[in-house]
Amino acid sequence: MSLRTWAYATVDFLLASAGLYLALAPAFTVAYALAADATLFAGPPQTAAVVVAVGGSYPFVAGDWSYRRLTVFVVALYVASGAAGLAGLALLRSADVTLPSTVVARAGALAVAYPVAAAAAFRDRVRRRLGFRPLDADDRAGR
Repeated sequence: MSLRTWAYATVDFLLASAGLYLALAPAFTVAYALAADATLFAGPPQTAAVVVAVGGSYPFVAGDWSYRRLTVFVVALYVASGAAGLAGLALLRSADVTLPSTVVARAGALAVAYPVAAAAAFRDRVRRRLGFRPLDADDRAGR
């Protein structure tokens, strides 16, 4: 193995670990806060997310899983989480209801964001199963 191979594997490992941490940390922190009646920024779920992210990075380093799909998932997760949070706040404000605890509000936003992120990341597979052409397919391929 050359130095270049080691460098590429190290970069793959770091990118996969960071992406998985960004995808898992919100769920871990909310689940821990709900279960242990803790704040959203408690240490144990952050540590658990790092451990799971490092352990789960192998399929990305081995080349079996797509970095593009992980990137789309993470970006869609944070965008959908922010949008769901803002929409939820607007809905509560218009209904003149007080805001529940921040943990419950965050859990509600994530309950919307994770399915939206999964749909965004796997949209091509869904389109293929439904019999449609994938969004990233080349138009000339069918000719």
